[in-house]
Amino acid sequence: MNTDNIVAGLNSVQREAVINSQGPLLILAGAGSGKTRVIVHRVAYLISVAGVAPQEIMAVTFTNKAAQEMRERVREMIGSVAQSMWISTFHSSCARILRNHGDLLGFSAKFSIYSDKEQIALLKEVSRKLNLSGTMFPVEYLRSVIDDAKNRGINPDEYAQEARQAQNPKTRRVADVYRLYQDSMKENDALDFGDLLFQTVALFNNHPEVLESYRERFHYILVDEYQDTNEVQYRLISMLAEPRRNLCVVGDDDQSIYSWRGAQIKNILDFESDYPEVKVVRLEENYRSTATILAAANQVIAGNQKRKGKDLWTSNSKGDLISLFLGANEADECNYVVKRITTSVRKPGDFAIFYRTNAQSRIFEEGLSRRGVPYVIVGGTKFYDRAEIRNLLSYLKVINNERDGISLLRILNIPTRGVGKTSIEHLQVYAEEHRLGVWECLERLESEALVRGGARKALLGLRDMIVQWRRDLEAFKPSELCAKIIAEIGFAEWLQKNNDPIQAQARGENVAELLNAIELWENEQENPTLADYLENVALINDDHLSSEEASKVTLMTIHRAKGLEFDEVFLVGLEEGLFPGQRSYEKPELLEEERRLCYVGMTRAREKLHMSACRTRRLYGQMKDSRPSRFLMEISLELLRREDRYRSSNLKQPGVLSEEAAKESFLRSGLRSQKGVSLNPPSRRFQGVSRKRESVKTAGQGSFPQGCHVEHAVFGPGVVAGVKGFGEDTKLDIIFRDRGRKLLLLKFASLKKIG
Repeated sequence: MNTDNIVAGLNSVQREAVINSQGPLLILAGAGSGKTRVIVHRVAYLISVAGVAPQEIMAVTFTNKAAQEMRERVREMIGSVAQSMWISTFHSSCARILRNHGDLLGFSAKFSIYSDKEQIALLKEVSRKLNLSGTMFPVEYLRSVIDDAKNRGINPDEYAQEARQAQNPKTRRVADVYRLYQDSMKENDALDFGDLLFQTVALFNNHPEVLESYRERFHYILVDEYQDTNEVQYRLISMLAEPRRNLCVVGDDDQSIYSWRGAQIKNILDFESDYPEVKVVRLEENYRSTATILAAANQVIAGNQKRKGKDLWTSNSKGDLISLFLGANEADECNYVVKRITTSVRKPGDFAIFYRTNAQSRIFEEGLSRRGVPYVIVGGTKFYDRAEIRNLLSYLKVINNERDGISLLRILNIPTRGVGKTSIEHLQVYAEEHRLGVWECLERLESEALVRGGARKALLGLRDMIVQWRRDLEAFKPSELCAKIIAEIGFAEWLQKNNDPIQAQARGENVAELLNAIELWENEQENPTLADYLENVALINDDHLSSEEASKVTLMTIHRAKGLEFDEVFLVGLEEGLFPGQRSYEKPELLEEERRLCYVGMTRAREKLHMSACRTRRLYGQMKDSRPSRFLMEISLELLRREDRYRSSNLKQPGVLSEEAAKESFLRSGLRSQKGVSLNPPSRRFQGVSRKRESVKTAGQGSFPQGCHVEHAVFGPGVVAGVKGFGEDTKLDIIFRDRGRKLLLLKFASLKKIG
């Protein structure tokens, strides 16, 4: 395959990204700009034209869906030769490395990967041992702090040092938790998600010969969604990329929205400093959205200071204006959304409703249910988080890894076999006193009086079954072994007995689906093993919609919408204090992330975008007046169409109001009962710069000649560049420091003259 075949169908900028094969490359890929296509063609070019061996390429993504899509599309282009490529998620890549070398860190090749819930179960044990108050040290808080430390690459010793420097007693206690938690993880031969990355970096730091072996293997490294990398991922990639520096990163700084889980936008912003010889390519042609949607999104994101800068454009049609709805309250907003959906000729699966917080979903759930519209909430209970599935997976984990005490504790009395809480506590106390694992305690049941009576007999029976199932590993496939366990423990009968008929049927169907899922996985493997299956399940992330879900209206937070697209999108709750959130007023970087979040939500829409706000909203049990979001004020009037009971028209059509006047009138119409309220919160700061005002005059108290300095409630400080018209039609051409150039109708501008 020659170069012409590889780049066929690509635009000129995409071609440039594909054929730049040597040295560091930064591909700034705007929303909907075809980045996956570029990545696939680049890999095909390296193998088919540049002569790179497939096994010398490492491609890292964030989701299983992205990795699977990349594998399939590369295979379609260049055939089975692509099978030896390393294409996987960060976590899968690190799990694979640790399976081969984890013994150097004290882990076996069969280590368990703990989910969030298993982390919490272990942290409860750790808290009990340290006599910590659940009120002062909630386990979710502890899990979050430990995950954050690992994302930053901080080990327990380093965290303890930070705690000593902070001189905070609570932080010092958390340091104790972190240390004991890590010790317990090692005793259980287990790693959590943060450990997969953290321990791999530790492996490379402590065993440079292992790092060198992977450097020799991977001559070319490609990282997707680079703007979402955290500190430990940054270190991992930086270590592997030396000394060849054939590192290609693909990302969009304007879509960096995960700082709350450790992502660092500086990784992509500073890439050119890290690699001065880098080639930068900007993918700015959007193939997804209409020109109107893109123009509005560009205007919103332009308000950010910390960005590489790019302007999306498209050859798609101009499309419909953006619908702007101002409701009296959230019920009014919900009625608007549901009515638009139920009166449309589109299918339910073509619609998505995005909101800033999960709590906003309730009213839309109720509204859609009343009208019989099918919907799905992305982020509900995941299949592998359901109790009956977790119970069966715990059996499989114990069979695979006898040191996994958390999974063993879970199944001691599931199904119910007469092993009460007291008996389990006796086991745990004995294990702690004798520094044993829970399985080692079961092995001593016949010689030690750990538990008595029926509980002892039941535990002996469970132990013997587990021993037999371990012997069965060679003879049975994972699906066959799981079916054998279900039958021998009477799991189906237990579900029937302990649930009402409807619940029992649903749980039984979930168990059957688990067996189906294992069989489907087995059919795709050359040598399916239980250890491989458990790793596959642990690393699953529900990052896409099933075919059944895709036929329903989708409800989700904007954070979960990233990477998806829909024909028609409703972006709701655009109010100050909600979106952007109240906390974002405290720091400029938080406000910039809120703006990026808005940009992401807007660019998910292919054909139609609706944006809405309420005059009043019930928050935290109280009805509060709401102020329309500043993000609405940043969109030009000619891109908007008002859609509410007060007016339904193109805001710019003759006879209504002109330009900014109409927008000001629209947005401020919800503020009439709020005397003295500004659209701009008083706590807001502009990049940390304070300004001293002198002899302030408002719009009706003096003239605004060219060159005078002014301040606008939303757009901030600016300079008058020109004056147009007379009397009530006077317009000011103003260049705002943070918001660019705008033409405002003087009588509605609410300007203050400075100096």
